[in-house]
Amino acid sequence: MSKSKISFDRWISKNPSSWPFQVYNKYSTELSYMFIAHVASEKYVYHHLGKVAKWDDSIDQHFNLTDKIHQTTFKDVKQWANSFNDFDNWTNLNCLMAISSNLETYLSKTIQLALESDLGTLYGVSKRIDGIEILKHSSFNSFDFEDKIISCTKGEWGSRINAFVKIFGTAPTVLTDNISALEKMRKLRNNIGHAFGREIEETRRHDVISAPKISKLSRDKTIYYMKLIYAISREIDKQLLANHIGEYQIVYFYHSMKDSLSNGDPIPARERGNHIAVLKKQIGKFGPSSVGKNFCKELIEYYEQL
Repeated sequence: MSKSKISFDRWISKNPSSWPFQVYNKYSTELSYMFIAHVASEKYVYHHLGKVAKWDDSIDQHFNLTDKIHQTTFKDVKQWANSFNDFDNWTNLNCLMAISSNLETYLSKTIQLALESDLGTLYGVSKRIDGIEILKHSSFNSFDFEDKIISCTKGEWGSRINAFVKIFGTAPTVLTDNISALEKMRKLRNNIGHAFGREIEETRRHDVISAPKISKLSRDKTIYYMKLIYAISREIDKQLLANHIGEYQIVYFYHSMKDSLSNGDPIPARERGNHIAVLKKQIGKFGPSSVGKNFCKELIEYYEQL
């Protein structure tokens, strides 16, 4: 079916994911590439060092540390390797920090989006109050969901999920079945962010002069967490997109650009045709995917009837 024949339906998205998830996916892909680059570099270095180096070799036999400050950092290859392994662990920890932050950022945006789109869900009448109508007729920003967003993105995961279910009625199984793993992630993330990867309480002790041991996170466990967080984000997006978001963002796109459209054409049909053409072009330029004239025509008609 050609694009021009695709119909507009306010509550059914023609895209398989929301705009925030598409942004989330770009961040996730970017992190994956960096992680893979690190793994590949490690394998390359050790592969070549294994052919020519011994543990007790002087470091400058194999590395060109031109900075005088760093020339005496390592006494031999073994000491360098120990530090590199620590760096590998630190990379794993910071990957966990990044995916946790990415998830919270995504959840904040998509929960805001779902509630803004389907305001009636807060009152048990989903899809009965279109947020676009409020935007269209209100002279100020009427949406304030900060307390709802915080309840779903802060604190222990059990309470977050309960808050999510209270708002949206249900939560994906992949979320409810992995509370224990998510809690371990949350605590580890806090240690990374607030205590240089150590147990927070241990770092607050003032009666010791030794540094607590850094938390350990294997590569396999890091990859497991990356896959889990991606799966949770994807399933949440499917639920909220199908049940509450629909085509809200593309209607919002038209709402945002409407004032910039030319008006006053003595022939209404020609003016409407111009608006359809401009909307189609702008969506193709800035939106996540292109749409046809029929879709734009029905979208504008829907908006004007609100």
